[in-house]
Order: sequence, then structure tokens, then C-alpha cells
Amino acid sequence: MNKTVNIDIQNKDILEKGQFENQKLDFQIVALTSDDIQTMLIFQALILDALEPGEEGYFLEKDESFFKKHFNSGSKAIGVVTNGHLIGQALIVHPNAQNPKTGMTDMDLPEPVESISVIQGVGAHPESRGLKVGDKLIKAWLDVAANDNRHNALAETDQHNHYSWQLFVKNGVDIVSEGLDQSDGTKLYNHHKVLKL
Repeated sequence: MNKTVNIDIQNKDILEKGQFENQKLDFQIVALTSDDIQTMLIFQALILDALEPGEEGYFLEKDESFFKKHFNSGSKAIGVVTNGHLIGQALIVHPNAQNPKTGMTDMDLPEPVESISVIQGVGAHPESRGLKVGDKLIKAWLDVAANDNRHNALAETDQHNHYSWQLFVKNGVDIVSEGLDQSDGTKLYNHHKVLKL
């Protein structure tokens, strides 16, 4: 990979270890923390730089203060790492009574908010195609949600981003409604999976 984002996982919570299918390449899925914000910002910039014209709505940029609020609210993040390089990351929002925001734009939400887990900012390194990094992030998110007793897994995708919404559907997080982001007019798909705890 030409552009790499280094990450030290020596003191990290490793959620899963494995080997990429059809590759002799090991990976780890790790819990990212507020200590990783700068690394996550660098990785986010790499994703944004790789977007083609017209794909701006596929990945929404988040600033440092967003990441700090995210972790301070008790929410989580995960990363896919191989050979000391971060090749995928996602945010996991776990709302609660003190921090009820889910990040979902236009969806009737299940109650109570403590039952909800939302994945955001799913990004895979542009040169990692074929490694199924997105699948690994979604599977790890669903495991984290179930382990935290969250039984409503939610996500939203841009309707024009076929790869993204098909990825969720393939992993059992079905489209249940359509929405609209009033801020920029993006047509959305809302995804929901009920988890058996």
C-alpha cells in the first residue's frame, strides 16, 4: 500500500485475530480509543482524498472535537490492522439517557435509546479492495453491540453508494426505510438488524 497509516497495537484490546481469505496476511480487529484520535483523523483524510467527484456524500468528515465528544460520551471505535497499518475504521455510537443522540438523520428510532447501536464512518483503505475490510468491520460492530446488550443495530447509507448499502444488506443489516438528509439533500437508506442477545 502506497499510503499507510501506522498504528501500534501492543497495548490495544484485540477483539479478533484472523487471516484474510485467499491471502497469507494476518489481521487484527482492535478497539480504538481517544488516544487514537490523531491516527483516525489521518486515516479519515486518506479516505476523503480517495473519493471521486460526486462521491462527497459517501463519507462525512468529522473533526477532532467530534471524535473527543464521541469517546467522552462512552461510544466506541474499531479498527482493522495488518502489519502495523490501519486499513479500516468505524465509529460505534451507543446512546444513553445522558447522551441520547444516535447520529441517524431521518428514521423513526426503536426505544429505548439504550437498546441502540449505530455504526458510522465506515472506511476501508482504498488499496485494500478484495480483503473484505467492510465485512470485518460490520461483523465486529455487531459483536460489540451484542456484547454491550444493544439489540437494535442501525446504520444509514447514501442511496447512490451501492457498495455501501449492499455491504450492509449482505451482512443482514437490512434496509427498512428511506430518509433524507435535510442539510444537503442526500437520499438515505436506513438499515436495521435485531440482534439476538
